[in-house]
Amino acid sequence: MKVGKLIPDKLNDLILNQISSRRSDVLVHPRIGEDCAVIDFGEVVCVISTDPITGASKGMGRLAVHISCNDLAANGAEPVGVQLVLLLPEDITEERIKEIMQEVDYGAAELGIEVLGGHTEITSLVSKPIIVATAIGKARKGQYVTSSGAKPGDDIIITKGAGIEGTAILANDCVEYLLSKGVKDETIKSARKFMDEISVLKEGLLAARMGATAMHDVTEGGIYGALYELANASEVGFDLFADQVYIRPETREICDALQIDPLGLISSGTMLITIPDGDKLLAALKEKGIPACKIGKITESGQTLWVNGEKRKFVLPPRDELWRILEEI
Repeated sequence: MKVGKLIPDKLNDLILNQISSRRSDVLVHPRIGEDCAVIDFGEVVCVISTDPITGASKGMGRLAVHISCNDLAANGAEPVGVQLVLLLPEDITEERIKEIMQEVDYGAAELGIEVLGGHTEITSLVSKPIIVATAIGKARKGQYVTSSGAKPGDDIIITKGAGIEGTAILANDCVEYLLSKGVKDETIKSARKFMDEISVLKEGLLAARMGATAMHDVTEGGIYGALYELANASEVGFDLFADQVYIRPETREICDALQIDPLGLISSGTMLITIPDGDKLLAALKEKGIPACKIGKITESGQTLWVNGEKRKFVLPPRDELWRILEEI
């Protein structure tokens, strides 16, 4: 099978359709488009999500914390802490293990959360460190947001732009390759700083308060993948206007040099939001210093991509652009 997330049909067939046990106090069950479970704890709900870090090496500890907590932000939940599974290769040094945990601690301090424990193991089954982070958060009952609430007529908003995380990973881990493709050194140095913008907690909590109908953090699969999953979870369609998607100059230069589509590039740091009054949310985000743009509309049905005014049927790419590049290097 190809490297990367399972395609939706396979995910349903091989994974989700094998799950039959259900509890009444679980309010949000596993399904495509929903990255978090929501559990009824009375006046509040517990929100839980798990994510691995497999495509990055530099700063992976901090990234693991933020990526898992971003899922909670997409549900409008406040993160409390993370549990970690560290699977480490036999040749790892003690200094590297300490470095990873210092990165984890730094990320936790940024969000004001605690590392709640987990499991650490040296194993011959991995050739590089793998971190799996489970984030735990809370929200008031009845005030959490899911990926399944989008309604026809809603505006589609994204924050910060396309390809944030993918740009940062390439700039941190693939410097020589980028230089060989003609990417300028100053572009690479600037793109590395995108890692400082990985969290979407502020915009997630703000959008939830302002009436967002659905949210999805833009991870593997990029904007294409996140919008596809949200639309399918909500059983709606969409018009996506590619030309309205903000793409930073650094992302544009790197993507052009590598001949990849920034809208299909992993983009933690970008929150996808559907909301009836997008302009009101854009104004509120601007006031908080969070860049954002309107990229489309939720429709009754159908998935349409508009490029340079041309209407096309949307086709979900088979995998994230980052994986193709990492395999070439």
